Amino acid sequence: MPGSREMSTNALSFRNVSAGYRNRPVLRGVGFEIGEGEFVSVIGPNGSGKSTMLKTATGLIRPDEGRVELFGRDVASLKPRERASLIGVVPQKLDSPMAFTVSEIVMFGLGSTGRPWGMHGSKELDSVERAMIYTNVLDLKDRMFNELSAGEQQRAALAMALVQEPRIIMLDESIAHLDINHSQEVLRILMNINRERRITVLLVSHDLNLAAQIADRLLLMENGRLVMNGSPGEVMQEELLSSVYGCELRVRRDPFGGHPVVTGALDTALRRPALRKRLHVIGGGGSGIELFRRLSIEGFEVSAGVLNQLDSDAEAARALDIPCALEQPFSAIGNEAFEEARLMVSEADGVVVSAVPFGSGNVVNLELAADALRAGKPVWMASGIAARDYTVDKAATLAAERLRNDGAVEWSGIHELMTRLERDIKNRQ
Repeated sequence: MPGSREMSTNALSFRNVSAGYRNRPVLRGVGFEIGEGEFVSVIGPNGSGKSTMLKTATGLIRPDEGRVELFGRDVASLKPRERASLIGVVPQKLDSPMAFTVSEIVMFGLGSTGRPWGMHGSKELDSVERAMIYTNVLDLKDRMFNELSAGEQQRAALAMALVQEPRIIMLDESIAHLDINHSQEVLRILMNINRERRITVLLVSHDLNLAAQIADRLLLMENGRLVMNGSPGEVMQEELLSSVYGCELRVRRDPFGGHPVVTGALDTALRRPALRKRLHVIGGGGSGIELFRRLSIEGFEVSAGVLNQLDSDAEAARALDIPCALEQPFSAIGNEAFEEARLMVSEADGVVVSAVPFGSGNVVNLELAADALRAGKPVWMASGIAARDYTVDKAATLAAERLRNDGAVEWSGIHELMTRLERDIKNRQ
C-alpha cells in the first residue's frame, strides 16, 4: 500500500470548469478544491452533473472552459499511466465480458506499473494479496468474478483500485445498489483507508443521510452548477435541500451521532386531509406536466387550457384525466375554446400560470388569469415571462405586469409554488 509521498495542498481542484458532451453542456462554471486526505461526497438530484464531474476529474471528459488539477497538475497534461497511478476509480458496476477470476480482476489494477501481463514481481503480487485481504476477498480469489454477489463484486473492484496505490479514490454511486450489510462493509473499508492512509475519497451518492454521516464535506449540485460547498451541517438545510430536490424535506439531528438526518414529508401528507380545491393551469409545450403531477399528488383537482391538441401538456392532461379546453393543433386560440377555459376558471379556486412561452397564438390565455383576479381568486404566475415573450408588441410582458399590479403572486420553482399554495389556501380557509 502507499508509502511516503510528497505532500500537496489540494488533491483535486476545479477552476471555473464547464464541460459536457458534444453540443450538450452539463457542468457550468464549477469551482472547488479538495484537500489531500479529505472525504468528500457529491450529492444532488438526477441530471445535476455528478457523474459528469467525476468523468471530468479523471480526464475522460475535457473541459470546454476552465481547468482541472490533480495534485497541482493539469489533468489534461497527464498521460493515462500517470493518471492511473494517482486515481483509483470504482464504477457503479464493473462488467467483465470474459471469464476472469477475482485475483485476475484485481491484478488489472497493476496496469499502471507498465509491466506486461504475467511479468509482475513479488512486490506487486504482495500488493495484490494485501488489497484482497484488506477488502475481504482473498478467500474468493479463485472464484469467477461474474459468479459473485453484487457486494462481493464491489469489494473486488475496490481491491483493484487499491492495487494501483492511488492518492485519490473516486466512486460513482458504487454502493447505491448494495444491501445494507454490503454497503456498510464497503463504507467501512473506505473510511479506514481514508483515515489510516490519508487517501482522498470522492464519493458520488444519492443517499443524503449516508453522505452526511461519513463525509467531511458535501458538494451539492443542481443543473450542472455547484450550489453549496460546506460541512454536512452547512449543506443539509431544509429550505436549500427542498428547493434543489423540488420536494418538501425535513432535517433533524441524529440523537446518537449528531449528524443531520433527512426525511420526506410523507407522514404529514398522509395525515393531511384532501384539499378538494380546484386549480386551473395555464400551460403548454410541456411546461405543465410536472405541475399536473405535483398538484394531483398534493390533493388538488386540476383543469387546464387552452391547449392545442397534440401538445405535450394536452397529452399529459388526457393521460391523467384532467379536464382540458382544447384548440386545433398549431392554431391560434379561438373563441369557442377560450370560453370553455373561461368556464373552467369560474369553477376553479385559483389559477396557476406555468413557465410557458407566449406568442400571438396563446397570449390570450393571460386574460383567464385576469378574470380570476377580478373574481377575487388568487393567481400564481411563473416568473420570467419577459424572457418567454415572443409576441411582436410584448403583449405577454405587459399583461404580466398588469397581473402583478392586480395581486398575482410570482413563483420561480415548483417547491416555492407548493409552499405558497399551501400557505395561501390555508389563509383563505
